[in-house]
Amino acid sequence: MMVDHHIIPPFTPIWWIGILLSALGIWGIIQFGKGLSPKKEKQFSIFLGVLLILRELVREIYLYSIDSWFISDSLPLHLCGIAAVTAGIILINRNQFWLEFILILGIPGAVHSFLTPELTHGNDAYLLFEYYFSHSGIILAGLYLVFVHGMSPRIGSWKNAFWVAQGLLVFIGLMNFILKSNYMYLSKKPLVSNPLIIGDWPFYILGFEIAGIIHIFLFYGFFIWVINRSAVQVPVIEKD
Repeated sequence: MMVDHHIIPPFTPIWWIGILLSALGIWGIIQFGKGLSPKKEKQFSIFLGVLLILRELVREIYLYSIDSWFISDSLPLHLCGIAAVTAGIILINRNQFWLEFILILGIPGAVHSFLTPELTHGNDAYLLFEYYFSHSGIILAGLYLVFVHGMSPRIGSWKNAFWVAQGLLVFIGLMNFILKSNYMYLSKKPLVSNPLIIGDWPFYILGFEIAGIIHIFLFYGFFIWVINRSAVQVPVIEKD
């Protein structure tokens, strides 16, 4: 069983409020982190990471409490669900590989979720807050590690992001077959109106692939450009 999804139409008041408050929160937290001493900043980073991870646990408990938890629709197996949990982890351990996953795959997914919001379990006050909180956390984690910790994607890391994306498509596709679900919208296209969604199943998935590759290059190039302008040395992936 799947829960009815709720769409937030673009350019409506709630759409603007969600984006503006999220952007302000991300900017404020990054500025706050920059002003902390190294010791306090490390503690703050861990606090943020734990908060983002606990968010998923609270979400699962809340959905169960209102009888809206279904294995076919409630696991964190959408791209943004996976990225939201990963965002919390990298704020704690600052893993280079998964930082690149967030910057090159997670943030593009979160940006599209802001532009074309589709709430998968309804739109009560908590779920609306959780939607923007979780997607803001993805963007925050990546930008925080870039602008507070001076980390960056490695030269050539777009290749890793590409293969991670292909692995996720295969894994999530298999999970959808087993669970009769629609995670990452591989079984049925999303309801939102998005110019990147072309045709019906399975043709729109090819569009996802093409758009995904374009986004990988765009966001990889963007972050490399940002780091170069900030005079931070960009690491290179070492060959075995």
